[in-house]
Amino acid sequence: MDSFVKHWGAFPRRFPSPCPLLTVGDIRAKNNWVRHTFNTCNFSIILRGRGEYWRKKKLWPVQAPYVITQWPNEPLAYGPPLPEETWDELYLIYDAACMPWFRQCGFIDEHRPAWPINNIEAVMVYVDELRALGGVRSSEMAADRVDRVAERLILESLLPGIQANPDTSDEVIQHVLLQLRSRPHETHDFNQLARRHGISSSTLRRRWHDALKTTPGRYLLDLRIRKARRLLTETSLQVGEIAAESGFQDMLYFSRRFKLETKLTPSQYRKYYRIKPS
Repeated sequence: MDSFVKHWGAFPRRFPSPCPLLTVGDIRAKNNWVRHTFNTCNFSIILRGRGEYWRKKKLWPVQAPYVITQWPNEPLAYGPPLPEETWDELYLIYDAACMPWFRQCGFIDEHRPAWPINNIEAVMVYVDELRALGGVRSSEMAADRVDRVAERLILESLLPGIQANPDTSDEVIQHVLLQLRSRPHETHDFNQLARRHGISSSTLRRRWHDALKTTPGRYLLDLRIRKARRLLTETSLQVGEIAAESGFQDMLYFSRRFKLETKLTPSQYRKYYRIKPS
């Protein structure tokens, strides 16, 4: 999916949120620094890459997955190392009038303008849903859902993982887990990942099995099938689009594999479990 910006502020809400989302933007391979004073309240979710965030002459090193905020009337500077690196960022823009509500519910804290994400798998569920909702034809029907999805994304970025990591002492496994969970749709070469961490592919597979009682390939397949199931029930994307979004380049293979895993074809699964708009 390419970069996009979707403005939601103009759409009416049937079930208004205390803080309706104004704009969501998805930037891939961002290669510029932002030096600006905003008049809005924003959350930038850094999904890939690293960089710096400066606020009130204090530096926060940014290493994805990470959240940085922009509050009204504060001069800020942030971005990836230039000119050799980039980062991927999804941002949420709210009216400045939302600041008191964000403070009340704990989304904003004067001493915590930026934070690492420890729950990336849950966060990516809502990132993907915002991306999917940006493409629906009936934006009026989607606006209420967008508000709640964005709120849940911010909440999940602040929470620890629901399940403890299976082997917190194995930093290599944790690093690879994070990569798979945040980008299950991408191609992952486990032999190359092993070499990058200075171990053999057989050692990676052995340590992976010790930690998760499964293989890396099986774990990645489960992530992709889980994402496909969610897209089938929550979006109007075509099955071929869902296959690609979930990491399956061959739609026929996707359909066969999906039925093998769920006992239903993608179309049957959507028919039985689709979340229907009111």
